[in-house]
Amino acid sequence: MADYHALMTELAATVNRRDTDLAAAERAYHDGMSAAAAELRRAETEATETDRRAAAAAAAVVEVDRDAERLWSDLHRTRAWLGQRPGPTPDPAPATAQPRLDLADDASTTLLTEAAQRIHGRTPRPSPSATGKLPILIPPLLPLLGATTTATTALLAGALAALATLGDLPAHTFLRAIAWLLYFASPFTGIPIATRLLRHHWSTRLDTGGVALTVLGGLGALSAMIITFS
Repeated sequence: MADYHALMTELAATVNRRDTDLAAAERAYHDGMSAAAAELRRAETEATETDRRAAAAAAAVVEVDRDAERLWSDLHRTRAWLGQRPGPTPDPAPATAQPRLDLADDASTTLLTEAAQRIHGRTPRPSPSATGKLPILIPPLLPLLGATTTATTALLAGALAALATLGDLPAHTFLRAIAWLLYFASPFTGIPIATRLLRHHWSTRLDTGGVALTVLGGLGALSAMIITFS
């Protein structure tokens, strides 16, 4: 009987140990599954964030390429010495040769802005009107600017022509040629002044309509002067 009771006690202890081990294994299993699920959710979140950053990087590359193409076209239209015109748009540099840029900063925008300032001229002086758009009252003043510059140039041409008729000056032929050139160019002398004023004060360019208004004002002034002094 003593041996029987000892065996039953040992069996009960073994069953208790088994139940304890099973409970511990089940807890470890559930803990492992919870950790795996948490790790899976974290990986999915990181994958989603990576996809978002990749899409943002792709959109930024497209936008930067478009802006670079526009700046290169502007560079083609700028004045340059003969033989110094830029060729076709260059290919991008290899990725290994480019500095690593953080998508959170505006490094690309800053570089493009600096390039645009070098192409279009110096940075405009900060002012409340420097918004990139012309005020509504500025376009009607372009013909007046063209007329003023044309009248000034035509008067200078008249003075040179009158000077060429005084006596036997050695350079009278040269002065007469300069006077005629000034007459012919006078309607267009307002264009560079208008371009500089618009770029300096409003950070914008003189478009085709502005050029036409300036030249029309100059032609009107020149016609009026011809009729008046003829």
